[in-house]
Amino acid sequence: MASQARRVTRPAVSGTAAVVSPIVVGVFRQEGEYWTIEYGGTLFRLRDGKGLRYLAQLLRHPGRSFPATDLVEPSGATEDHSSQQSDSERARLAVTKRVKAAIGNITEYHPILGYHLGVTIRTGARCAYHPDPERQVSWATSATTSTRNEGG
Repeated sequence: MASQARRVTRPAVSGTAAVVSPIVVGVFRQEGEYWTIEYGGTLFRLRDGKGLRYLAQLLRHPGRSFPATDLVEPSGATEDHSSQQSDSERARLAVTKRVKAAIGNITEYHPILGYHLGVTIRTGARCAYHPDPERQVSWATSATTSTRNEGG
């Protein structure tokens, strides 16, 4: 079921000389209670967690910015005394904490991928995946679809 990560090259024009920019194929797919993650030829699995779900949402939409409140799963009824601002702040803190923890777990198994995510994922009131245009990654996030960063 897991495919090997492979490098694909495509020409990119820089001035008068053509430059080859590698496209790395990665997998970030939930399979039941676990996530199958593959990058640069290394495959591993992690137990499901909210931080991994937040990361998957960001990887599916490179360059798109999401409010942290949109990433947080509905938590049921809200308390009457909570304000919109405090809900936003709680979402910001929760998403940031969980994403950083997920990246930390990924780093234990795959330091290079952990580094990549650490420098390309932005968290806060708005969250996004801003991949390096020099290192294109095509993420397979489900069994039937993949997303591709076409540059930033």
